[in-house]
Amino acid sequence: MRPSHLVSRLATAALVGALGLWNPAGAAEFHFVVQDLGEKRALWVPQEVVIHKSTEMQDGLVFVLENPTDRTHAFAAFGLFEEIMGAGGELTRKPLRVNVTTEDTVRIQISTAQFERRTDDASEEFPFFCPLHKGDAHLGGTIPVVP
Repeated sequence: MRPSHLVSRLATAALVGALGLWNPAGAAEFHFVVQDLGEKRALWVPQEVVIHKSTEMQDGLVFVLENPTDRTHAFAAFGLFEEIMGAGGELTRKPLRVNVTTEDTVRIQISTAQFERRTDDASEEFPFFCPLHKGDAHLGGTIPVVP
């Protein structure tokens, strides 16, 4: 891939991520787009998003995962949890690991319960990556959560 194409794709992904921060419905949305960078190389962009507990977690937190590539990828973030509504209306949490098939977009409700229970103002950092291609050169990123 030519460097100019890579820069163009990264700029587009950054714009998509920035637009995802504006959400009139209430919940803060963060957009991630996976990109193949050649054989056995992939990248979720943006590679870092900063979540502010005092503002973005007030009305919920949603990750939008987009896969415009021709292979399935997954998005996993150690320490973060997905909220799932059960058939009976009960809310369950599970570790965040979501498969995103070819040319699909998935919206995931992220649990904020673990942050609501904390009384300190400590920052935390959560690494994310594609567990399906961790043996490949799949570059991971981080999600810092700050007060």
